[in-house]
Amino acid sequence: MSLKSNYRDGDFFTKRSKKEGYRSRASYKLKELLQKEIRVSKGQSILDLGCSPGGWIQVAKEFVGKSGKIAGVDLKEMEFIEGCFFLNKSIEEIEQNDFDEIKEFLPFDLVLSDMAPNISGIRERDNALMMGLVDHVLSVVDIFLKDRGTVLIKVFQGESLDYTRSALNERFRQVKISKPKASRSNSNEIYIVGKELK
Repeated sequence: MSLKSNYRDGDFFTKRSKKEGYRSRASYKLKELLQKEIRVSKGQSILDLGCSPGGWIQVAKEFVGKSGKIAGVDLKEMEFIEGCFFLNKSIEEIEQNDFDEIKEFLPFDLVLSDMAPNISGIRERDNALMMGLVDHVLSVVDIFLKDRGTVLIKVFQGESLDYTRSALNERFRQVKISKPKASRSNSNEIYIVGKELK
């Protein structure tokens, strides 16, 4: 089977997400990362940056339960998910008072980012754009993540991974790299986890 037909027909995780009611195959990446790398408890609060279409929010909700809180931010609209606080704006423009409605859940226990720039195929350019995105995520982390909190960020292997690992090492007591099974094998993406914000 060619790669093109694999994408067109939908691979295992794409088919499974449709069958199980998840909005995105990426749901399984988060599921695996939360099971293996990050301990999430009922009642915790999670901020998902670049959350549309909501596949990660669906998974995060399962982990924090009804007593927890999920907030999502995206420039793109997202179809309503019950119990999710959604902010329709750029992550660069997030302000403290944006979360007034859910302020009892702040600061967040976990910040997630599955964002990536529009890929040009020019490695240096793509890495530079990814590092720009990472900087915005780190600005949010510096303001909205609680002490000893956790962050999970998607990056590209290479320069943006090195850059992000170095930035997280300055801020967190533990930094770990992981590539979940649901990531396409030909994909350059990798996930980096920072645990226990200093």
